[in-house]
Amino acid sequence: MENQCLDLQLSTFIFILEKNKQLMMVLDYISDLSLPNFYIAAGSVFQTIWNYYDGNDLNCGIKDIDVIYYNPDDLSIDADLLYYEKIHSFVEKNHLPYLVDVSNEARMHLWKEKKEGVRVRPYRSSEDAISRWIATVHAVGITKSGNHLQVFAPYGLSDIFSRTIRPIKHEGNSKELYEKKANSWRQRFPNVHIVLW
Repeated sequence: MENQCLDLQLSTFIFILEKNKQLMMVLDYISDLSLPNFYIAAGSVFQTIWNYYDGNDLNCGIKDIDVIYYNPDDLSIDADLLYYEKIHSFVEKNHLPYLVDVSNEARMHLWKEKKEGVRVRPYRSSEDAISRWIATVHAVGITKSGNHLQVFAPYGLSDIFSRTIRPIKHEGNSKELYEKKANSWRQRFPNVHIVLW
């Protein structure tokens, strides 16, 4: 019975995401770039679901598309910028309503230390990175395998469907950052339940 529930959640999740034709256009384009271990992750994914159930345009309130990938063999910012320019140009050319953020998760421990003064273990993959993000609704990514949409959601999909913002307490995550994110989501999507840190 539990597997049936999970299968239904996943099929519903994919059904809704595939209705966001603009997001799917970007996903298809990124897939053609052959970024290693890539995902579109976080806000643009779970907020598409919330917009669907609110009856909004599926991109309402989505600030940007977080594109992540994992390449330990090239930690240069130049590699990110190259991918950013390609994706940004595609988005602009097709008049899509997104800002783009591109990051190599193999470098993020260095970025966190430099920008936030926080030391964390290096991520081992994009999946490892997603699983250590700030909240369960945030810890979700989509990618393509052949022509099939694939979902990575290490904490399941129930919190997304129930709009439950729940903290993930890993190194590098803090109460302050969690509350800032949670309050930002509540301003755009008032019908959320925030689990305290």
